[in-house]
Amino acid sequence: MVRRKLRRMWRAARRLFTVLLVVCLGYLVQVCVMPYFRVLGITPSVMFPVMAIITVCFGKLSALWIGLFYGLLMESMQANVTLMNLLIYPVTALLTCALFSDKSQQQLEYERGIGKAGRNASPLIRTPACAAVSTAVYETVNVAYIYLRGADITGTNIFRAVVAVVINTALTVALMLPLRKWFGFSNLPEEDAAPKPYVSKA
Repeated sequence: MVRRKLRRMWRAARRLFTVLLVVCLGYLVQVCVMPYFRVLGITPSVMFPVMAIITVCFGKLSALWIGLFYGLLMESMQANVTLMNLLIYPVTALLTCALFSDKSQQQLEYERGIGKAGRNASPLIRTPACAAVSTAVYETVNVAYIYLRGADITGTNIFRAVVAVVINTALTVALMLPLRKWFGFSNLPEEDAAPKPYVSKA
């Protein structure tokens, strides 16, 4: 009994350390490495892929505190617009976790009760979609800020926003398989990862 509890505590502590390490490394790579890897003049963001992967793996609470953590760091280090980073990262995390994190058992039972499938979509689909929506929200806020300052929104602004969404989604696809494996999650879709019931051939 005690040994089982200790094993659970060790697994929880190891997983927490792994998540914290990935979150911190994501920020360090973003500010130290990514400025040297520009695509069509756009710097990819490692933080949105990390947020998306952890949101799908660990759920709403993890998404919120990671959004707050990244918002605080970006606000203190790269405060281009006062309080924008501090607000947009947690708000984006809340929005995307509501859309892409695992549904609760109550939600699944309700969906089954009204004739729907009542299951979570594949995490391999939800994770890139989560990163794409997060980036799109962030870029939309940036474009809106440009407009509110009195500048005209040009095709270049829209093009840069679209490129940011595409490259961050592609970066998420590249990172999600190794990170999910490192976190201890299966890379198979949910219905394929679940053990299939034994059916006798007799």
